[in-house]
Amino acid sequence: MSLLNSRRVGYALVMLAMLAAGLSTGARFYYLLFLLLAAMLALGAVSALWTLWSLRLDMQGVKRRVARGGSMMTVFTVRHACLLPVSAIRVELSVPSSYAPSQVVNVSAPPFTTRRFRQVIQCPHRGVYDAGVTRLSVTDIFGMMTFSRRPRAKLIRVEVHPRVNEARPLPLGAADQGPAFMSRSVEDNASPSDIRKWVSGDELKKVHWKLSLRKRELMVRTYEETARPDTLIVPDLTEMSALKDQQLTLEDAVCEACLAMAKAQLEAGYPVRMPLTAARPQEPWGQTALDLPAFQDALLRVRFDSPYGYEQVLTLMLGRLQRTGGAVLVTARLTSRIADMALRMQRSGIVTKLIWVVDDAPEAELQMLERLKMGGVRAERLDPWAADARAAGRKAAAAALDDEYDADF
Repeated sequence: MSLLNSRRVGYALVMLAMLAAGLSTGARFYYLLFLLLAAMLALGAVSALWTLWSLRLDMQGVKRRVARGGSMMTVFTVRHACLLPVSAIRVELSVPSSYAPSQVVNVSAPPFTTRRFRQVIQCPHRGVYDAGVTRLSVTDIFGMMTFSRRPRAKLIRVEVHPRVNEARPLPLGAADQGPAFMSRSVEDNASPSDIRKWVSGDELKKVHWKLSLRKRELMVRTYEETARPDTLIVPDLTEMSALKDQQLTLEDAVCEACLAMAKAQLEAGYPVRMPLTAARPQEPWGQTALDLPAFQDALLRVRFDSPYGYEQVLTLMLGRLQRTGGAVLVTARLTSRIADMALRMQRSGIVTKLIWVVDDAPEAELQMLERLKMGGVRAERLDPWAADARAAGRKAAAAALDDEYDADF
């Protein structure tokens, strides 16, 4: 039994004892004590209801979009018009977190006085949440009764998007053989598109000699550019069997690893396709770094509820690898079949990278990872908690620099 319930039961027993003593003895003293206790109870109820009815609360600082791991500095403005004292005013918040979706803040404010309170709201995991005040509660001065109501203000939809980390791009085809070779490789000599004047560095075989003699200046042919090889990024969206907070952290790490590779490939000039084989499948696609928000938005909302096993998804992907130059596999579990599929992709001429998201790796899986490296697969292990610790360290360092800058000025 809670303290509040124990106090309420004890108070009721004392009132009944005073009433029983008065009825049995006929002494007015016991009746007066009973009436005094009843008046105190009524006074507490009036003060709590009056405060709750006149309570006005305004909340500011809730961002509609924030990066995972970030925080929001919110400001509460509280005001009420009750002249009687109360024990506590509690504000229940809905916060952007699937693990702990609510917070309770205790505030105090004198009557007819506006008080401001600050509250830091953490955003530990990606997703779409409703943030704001969900319930207001007031407890009377004696701690006997608590009344609550829902506020009039609506909740604000908050999107916690995955962080955009840095990653090295996969070198596809001739991308690592110099700009001159690349400029030749992207032109289709069978598809001339236009004619322009000669500039320094043009090849002689591109000169249009007949037109040059006619115009008495060198003219060269230009050609259509062939499509650059695609990069296929395939995340493992099967449901993870882990504790709630651990599961959410692993899901965040998988999404951020996919987003980092998409950013690296798009900035390197390679088109990216990302099939998301969840219960509601979708496939974001982009050619330049300007298309990165589409991937970020898709990974923000995707659920890890794929009806297909990751091995089955990779088998389906083998049929669409003809125009694919690179494949990035991101998974939180590494099996022998997944490793064999990665090796098969690498041997077929596709530059393959496997990112294994795990914190504590057994020896057998580590040996499997080394076997992938020996087979040419760019395999690496990603510890999601170490990545979060590094991000927190960078955030703390930036905050310290800001504090030092403010102190200097």
